[in-house]
Amino acid sequence: MTDILIASHGHFASGLKSSIDILTGMAKKIQVIDAYVDKSDYTKQITDFIQNAKRPAVIFTDLKGGSVNQKVVLKAAQEKDIFIVTQTNLAVVLAVFLDNEKLTKQHLQDLINQSQVELFQLNDGDESSTQEDEFFG
Repeated sequence: MTDILIASHGHFASGLKSSIDILTGMAKKIQVIDAYVDKSDYTKQITDFIQNAKRPAVIFTDLKGGSVNQKVVLKAAQEKDIFIVTQTNLAVVLAVFLDNEKLTKQHLQDLINQSQVELFQLNDGDESSTQEDEFFG
């Protein structure tokens, strides 16, 4: 199983961990950083994860270019086999967490592609029932 750190502004990271625990019962294996919920400096947690993580490992952040993402990038920039994924959602964390294949850059990209946000439109009266068939079929 891939070592995972989720780092975010506020309680987004712990919320993702809570959701994963509800869905899998295995979230104890995920580390989280809820930045800026108090005055503590969270950079040591990033450093500790990088130093102790079994490679390859993944750090998920909430906002590309945000302050949490910037600190992660600065700490992990020279590290081999530490992947940083930003604009994180529950689907991509869950996909990486439950995946059994060896994590490579290409495989991680495939998991990210499968976990993209998508627009789901309800039938507005102009479409046939094929949309419902596609969703449930």
